[in-house]
Amino acid sequence: MQRLSSRVLSLAGSGQSNWVLDLSEGASIGDCVLNAFVRHDIQSAHLDLMGGHLLSAIFFTGYPDPSGKRIAQYGAPNHTGSATLISAMGIYGKDRQDKPLLHCHGCLVTDHGLTQGGHLDTQQCIVGHTGIRIYITATSEVQYVARLDATSGMYVFHPQLAGNMERAADCVAVPAAHEHERVPPER
Repeated sequence: MQRLSSRVLSLAGSGQSNWVLDLSEGASIGDCVLNAFVRHDIQSAHLDLMGGHLLSAIFFTGYPDPSGKRIAQYGAPNHTGSATLISAMGIYGKDRQDKPLLHCHGCLVTDHGLTQGGHLDTQQCIVGHTGIRIYITATSEVQYVARLDATSGMYVFHPQLAGNMERAADCVAVPAAHEHERVPPER
């Protein structure tokens, strides 16, 4: 029997800071996060979005790729209109062109009582009357960069050490189950 290895990568770093970002009614989640991160020079972060009302929400769900080239592909956008955000989790880093990218998945309940969720289009998710609070852990030594994942065939975030990005990632990234065996990069 073939044993599968962990797909979780782990990097150690001590340069993190915690933030709280409160979004007001009428704000675009994506625009507010991007503006706050630019203002505070945050390059990479983990975000936990607490529940609240959304005036409008757009999300995408994945389904198996019939060609088999990727593990999944996204369908057409789902426009829910007004909805309640139960919670969401996001990662903020750099895309393939080194531009800011927020990847966020969440769970919603529509005004019709349907529970739905998937990849949120944060630019078009507009905060409602309750506001939205986001807990942020910003990292300065470890950054997230989208790279092609050989298993899924999709571009996903990979942790990399800031500065010497490519070499550091190859030397330090190890499955989380073997974190105690971490080997520091050669200098």
